[in-house]
Amino acid sequence: MQKILFATLIALIVSVQSFCGAATIESACFNGNEKIVYPVVHTGDEAIDKKINVKIKEELMSFIKGLHYAAQYDNQKVLDARMSYEVGSNGAGNTVILSIIFTKSRYFEGAAHPATWKHTLNLNMSSGNRMGINYLTDVGSGVSVEEIKARLENKLQEKAKREKLYLFPEALPLKNLPENFYWDENLHVHFIFQQYEVAPYAMGIINVDIDA
Repeated sequence: MQKILFATLIALIVSVQSFCGAATIESACFNGNEKIVYPVVHTGDEAIDKKINVKIKEELMSFIKGLHYAAQYDNQKVLDARMSYEVGSNGAGNTVILSIIFTKSRYFEGAAHPATWKHTLNLNMSSGNRMGINYLTDVGSGVSVEEIKARLENKLQEKAKREKLYLFPEALPLKNLPENFYWDENLHVHFIFQQYEVAPYAMGIINVDIDA
């Protein structure tokens, strides 16, 4: 089976003169807090930069507002809160894909352990628009959700066997695709399973490369 990605590449190859390669990405801290770090993206187009960085700020503020809500309305004392990011694809393979993976963590007083999760943001650097699952299922020749799901199930089982991960008995077959996916620097497509989604907390966040 060809890489799932190949169904999308034609539409994602650079086709506009304004796109000039990888973006420049700088790190910034929220209100000087070095535990909460987010990216600031520069593509060379001010309007597109604004669209992209607004979406990043929405990611940041969603995390911050969640902390305030828990403290104010649920009377949960926040002992620690962290946010960091890594970049998957940044114009890799002459595409317009920018994939950012955020890791967010919060630890409340009385909790047995911190709650940690990952959230992805896939962006088209030629337009500033977000790239959802439709870029895998609709763009170019497209592939069906069922095809992607079958590929993901196989790769998840292979990873569990290889890394001795315990999966919940009811984890497979998958009812739905995970909400978060991204492209890496080799243009492989990764899906992310959060803690408790298909396995116990001790198994951690599970990242599955369906093109490996």
